[in-house]
Amino acid sequence: MSNVVLTLGGVPFQDMEVPEKINFGGKQRVAVQNLIGGGRVVSALGLDDGEISFAGIFSGADAVSRAQELDAARGLGAQLPLVWSGFFYIVVIEKFTAEFRKPTLIPFSITCLVVTDPLAAAANLVAPLANLVGGDLAAALGLSGQAGISLQGLSATSLSGFAAVQGLLGAGIGSMGSSLGAAASSLNGAVTADAGVAALGSLGAVSGQLAGATAMQGYVSRAAVNLGASLL
Repeated sequence: MSNVVLTLGGVPFQDMEVPEKINFGGKQRVAVQNLIGGGRVVSALGLDDGEISFAGIFSGADAVSRAQELDAARGLGAQLPLVWSGFFYIVVIEKFTAEFRKPTLIPFSITCLVVTDPLAAAANLVAPLANLVGGDLAAALGLSGQAGISLQGLSATSLSGFAAVQGLLGAGIGSMGSSLGAAASSLNGAVTADAGVAALGSLGAVSGQLAGATAMQGYVSRAAVNLGASLL
């Protein structure tokens, strides 16, 4: 999975930090009524998502700050976007463990509890694809202020503009990742309390922006796929 982009909240996983595998899936809750004489009636009650878990090794100058940020999110019970490849979940970090070996090398393991699975929820809706596209664009638009990325030129009835916005999102996420690294370096190198507070504020601001952008990316990407299918 070395070519896969993975983010959890405002924390990006880079290069070899991206795990070789990520567990996901779950169960369907069912009510079973066994009938006299044999046979049964099965009622589907809805999704029961399992835990999502993965492990890797943080590396680089910001390894400590990224590990600390995830541990802080665990302590707060914060709901975070988890995005990789074609997957998008809102999760709470149920368990995070890390092993400090050196400032630039920190093995970790993460277990996340799924709060919502927006992609699966939308797939279960009995609605035209055009309505799903419109809903995704509305959700992405609601995140544009947090992400600082405009959706101008994006239409729910035409594929034109989607490639440009997806490129803009990709470039923005890359730039935010670099800014996050710079803020983490400033925090690690702070020599006064004021400098540390300023760096921490910058780190939080960029983390929130990156979380909004990655969530937008999930909605926009699915809208593009659904719009393409609706035009066939």
